[in-house]
Amino acid sequence: MSQLDEVNQPPVPVPGCEACTGLALRRERARALFDGSAETDVNVLLRQHHRRVHGAARPRRIFRYVPYSIVQDMSAEPEYEAHCVSGTERDCGAGSGPCADPAAVEEWQRRHTQETRHTRYRRSFADYAVLEARAAVSRP
Repeated sequence: MSQLDEVNQPPVPVPGCEACTGLALRRERARALFDGSAETDVNVLLRQHHRRVHGAARPRRIFRYVPYSIVQDMSAEPEYEAHCVSGTERDCGAGSGPCADPAAVEEWQRRHTQETRHTRYRRSFADYAVLEARAAVSRP
């Protein structure tokens, strides 16, 4: 039985222990009255009694650190884009639109500068990333 299963199971009274027997009877009465809250309370008391009097060890929970690497998703194309932020009163607002190649964005910037004499751009790069679990490093 796994440790998690042990935690989910109601505690079993130790034979010959009056306190365990008394708590088990209280639990049976709570079950008979369909009082789930009282039943849970008695289970908590019985577990505490086990640890305090009978030395039952608390089940250990084990958490493992899993190292991950964030890598670019090669199944999806990255996107490059530029927006003109030149202008005296407000930004021009013209944009290249998403492009699959940074050279296409640079060419759009050159053409836009030739047509408008605007020289300031906000460039964006977007891609998709995935987290990949790395192999755990074994320690000697």
